[in-house]
This record gives sequence, structure tokens and C-alpha cells, in this order.
Amino acid sequence: MYEVKLQANHLPKIREAGHMKDTEGTLRHPDRTMESINVFFYVKHGAIHVFEKENEYRIQAGGYLFLKNNTPHWGGDFYTPGTEWYYIHFYADPSLDQKDEFSPFHNSPILLDRTYSSQLTFPKSGSVSHRECTEKQLSSMIHALDSPSAFSALQACSLTYQLFIDLYSNAINGQAGTRSSRIISRMIEFLHRNKHAKLVSKDFENELEMNYAYLSSLFKKQTGKSITAYKNELLIAQAIDLFKTSNLNVTEVSSTLGFSNPYYFSRVFKRVTGVAPSVYINELYRNP
Repeated sequence: MYEVKLQANHLPKIREAGHMKDTEGTLRHPDRTMESINVFFYVKHGAIHVFEKENEYRIQAGGYLFLKNNTPHWGGDFYTPGTEWYYIHFYADPSLDQKDEFSPFHNSPILLDRTYSSQLTFPKSGSVSHRECTEKQLSSMIHALDSPSAFSALQACSLTYQLFIDLYSNAINGQAGTRSSRIISRMIEFLHRNKHAKLVSKDFENELEMNYAYLSSLFKKQTGKSITAYKNELLIAQAIDLFKTSNLNVTEVSSTLGFSNPYYFSRVFKRVTGVAPSVYINELYRNP
């Protein structure tokens, strides 16, 4: 499918961007292979016909397409007169090997470092729901890029990142109605509703009326973490809240949350947050 990816904590690095219009209908998409450059374009008016290796795309007004670096692409039909589009050429991200995909099911209240080091796989193509907003974003990005400011490139890259995140989230939201997504949403709701309970496999089977092995495998695939790991995140989020809002010590919080002993609690806390609870407490703003 020649998908275009970006690390979640990296801005897309623009090489060039612009707005074009073919008034006479004498142009078509270039025939080229861009070794280190990904391409994004959005059609404002008319339509653009593009091939990327064996795949064919006809992008209508209000639609967009990502083209992957180092993959041959070329134009098909000439543009219809009056075709107008925006384009962004940005450098391929070389740091994506072995990165986990960002999970749209990240409902944990803890912001963890691995959330930012995940990767985003952008939808290959699609249509925007609010064309005026998207076109305003693109216009603002090009205006920033053309600015004489020393920060013009960074500002343009930041605006492009916001545009790409909007397209990504809209595509993910469009998949929310799939069967697997509905199952995961029900599991997460069940976990949050019972975050104080000691859930076992039978509880999930009774709630979802499905085999636990299947549910566990699906959860791991969709969220990137096990059910137990997700449950631990919920428990540690409660621990952090108790550390913030009370003067309870580690042993007292461990007991409040039902851990067998404070040593096990500390191990789980460090596994989730990356630091021991005593370190986390020292770094908090706590109520007097």
C-alpha cells in the first residue's frame, strides 16, 4: 500500500510546499521517483489522476493523497481546466524501524514517554469533512513558510503536523464502527468502570460473551498492551492521584489500592512510569 509514516514526536520536515492552479488543463502530475521525499497533496478544485506503481488514484475536490518516498509515481489524465491544489514535499523519517503504532485507544490518564515515541501511519487517501477549515490550514502553512521570520520553517512544519494529525484522527474516528473497535471500546469501558475491582478472565467473558483468549489477543493487537498492563496503568493513575491529593505514603497507597505488599506496588509503579514512587512523589506538586 506504500503507506507514509511519521514518528509521533517528530515534526514533518518540509522541503517545499505550495499552491498551484492549472487554468488551461495543460498539466498532469509529474513522472518521478523521490528517493527521500514523501508527497502530500490536497485538491481544492477539479481532480488529479495519479498512479503509484500498480495503484491508481483519482482524487476529487476535497480529497487528499499521500505518496511514499522511493516509490515511482506518475500522472494519468491531464488536469481538467481550473484544477487547483496544494502540495507538501517532506522528508521521509528514517527513525521508524521497530516503532510501535500509535494506539487510538490510549485512554490511560498517565502520559508516558512511549506514547510520544510511537509512529503514525497516515491514511493513504481520503476526503475531508470541513473543506474550508483544511484549506485555511494549508493557506496558513504556506503563508508561514513564505514569511521572512527566522522561525518560518518551524512554524510551517508545526502547522503541517497539526493538519496531518487532524487527517489521521478523522480516519481513525471513521473506523470506530468496526466490530473489533466496538469490542475494544467495550473492554476499556469495562476496565474503567471496574478499575477498583480485581478482574479475572471469567469477568471479561461474562461481560463480553466471548472467549478470553480471543479478547486478550485482540486487545493486545489494537492497543499495543496487554489487559493486565492496561489495568496496571489505571491503578497507578489512581496512585498518582492519591499522592497528589493526600499525604498518604507508599505503603498506605499500596494498601488502599489492594496491592499484596508495597514492594510489589513499587515494582508495578516503576514498570508503568519509569521511576520509583518515592522519586515521583518528590517531583510532584502536593497539597499542603
